[in-house]
Amino acid sequence: MSETMAQRLIHPAHAQLVQAARAERRALVRALAIEADWRFHDGPEWAARYWAAFGDLRRDVDSAPELRLGAALAPRSGWSPLAPVESDQARAIFRALLAALHPQVAPRAAAADTAGLWSLAVMAYRAGDAARLRELLARAQPAAATARLPQDLVELRQEHDRLANARAAADRRLAELSQSFPFNLRDRLDDADWVRRQRLSLRQVLAFVAPPRRQPAHSDRQQVS
Repeated sequence: MSETMAQRLIHPAHAQLVQAARAERRALVRALAIEADWRFHDGPEWAARYWAAFGDLRRDVDSAPELRLGAALAPRSGWSPLAPVESDQARAIFRALLAALHPQVAPRAAAADTAGLWSLAVMAYRAGDAARLRELLARAQPAAATARLPQDLVELRQEHDRLANARAAADRRLAELSQSFPFNLRDRLDDADWVRRQRLSLRQVLAFVAPPRRQPAHSDRQQVS
């Protein structure tokens, strides 16, 4: 009997550690998938919606990076979005690719990815190309074996800790993103009353900072006489 098999049969912590590592991996995959969705789809969409709502009232586009982003992505509002079923399929396939190929989730599989499948998957997901994602998933199937958890107890504990740290870092990034533009406005942009009040406030600011209107020349002559 091998030492690894003996550890699995005798050491009471082995099964618990396997379950804990799998849970950390699932949580990491979920956090990374949300982050990708925010950066590639929801974030640009919300930035474009902000520009559509307020772009005509903002005069500081050149000095405000978030407004430059919104202006650049404004044409996105005219795109034909994926149908809900296609969108759900693309997300599910991308999550499977993420679990198999992402360097933080499966570093050994990522190191063996000489074809650059992960980079191709990211590009396909950004483009909403579900057909391309399905093709890449079929090509990534051999990487599933490489992505398995180690069986040696010491290596398994190390992998658990690595996954836990990566998951915590991803959670922190999501927390930071949620407080930054445009993610901090995602709920308010759905509130028509909030949009109306903000537009009114911006109009008042513009009126306050606008230079005074110069009186006509004939009025100046009348004052002199």
